[in-house]
Amino acid sequence: MATYVVSDLHGYADVFEKGIEKIGLTEKDMLYVIGDAIDRGPDGIKILQMIKRHKNMDLLIGNHELLMLGSVDPEGKKKCTGDDTRLWLYYNGGNKTYEKYGKLKLQSRQSLLEWLQQRYVMKTLSIEGRPYVLTHSYYLPGYEDKRLCEVEDHVAWNIVWTSCYRDDIDTHGPDIYGNFDATFVTGHVPVHRIMQDYQMKWDFNELCMFRKGNFICIDGGCAFGRHPALNNGALFLRLEDETVFPVSMNG
Repeated sequence: MATYVVSDLHGYADVFEKGIEKIGLTEKDMLYVIGDAIDRGPDGIKILQMIKRHKNMDLLIGNHELLMLGSVDPEGKKKCTGDDTRLWLYYNGGNKTYEKYGKLKLQSRQSLLEWLQQRYVMKTLSIEGRPYVLTHSYYLPGYEDKRLCEVEDHVAWNIVWTSCYRDDIDTHGPDIYGNFDATFVTGHVPVHRIMQDYQMKWDFNELCMFRKGNFICIDGGCAFGRHPALNNGALFLRLEDETVFPVSMNG
């Protein structure tokens, strides 16, 4: 049995499927998608449905799933008038997700929303005696293994938006994770952006995870789309040996 983690697929189901094939996922393995399965790309709803119907897959809530839930009708009606609607549809690529969501039958929309509310905002794992914390972007002590429906709105917002590698919504600096005895696996900020912003030596033709101490980022930059000058895609991380399986969007 192996445990895999991937993040920020952003609606590219073909990349997700290629990654599943590349890692050779079996029914005995477990795959966690740690947020932002939807938006920007065309097949976010398809990815959610894939995860939902497989017992060996699970989703953690990311900021894009939170935006969706803050936009669509909570009873599954075919309308989008929530407080986050403008931010989701027009600034974060939610229009592509909403188009496919609207084509579902009412019962399917209701089932999907109920399932999303039951997903974790943070997940702790023990892998061969080593502690790991999975979170889309940020760690808040005391909210480990809490589902979205169990936490306050502002807590969920902090966990999925706040980052030590974003100037606009930052934390108390990039070394905060060193105070905890666990390895933190996150997404949310593409590794390309981290490397560029911090002027690190890095080959942009290489698709690899970012690690600093006990902090790991595996956002491979699917949010950029099929970029002609960038090797971006998805990063599947196997926790047992921390091997990374990169899946490029461009080949």
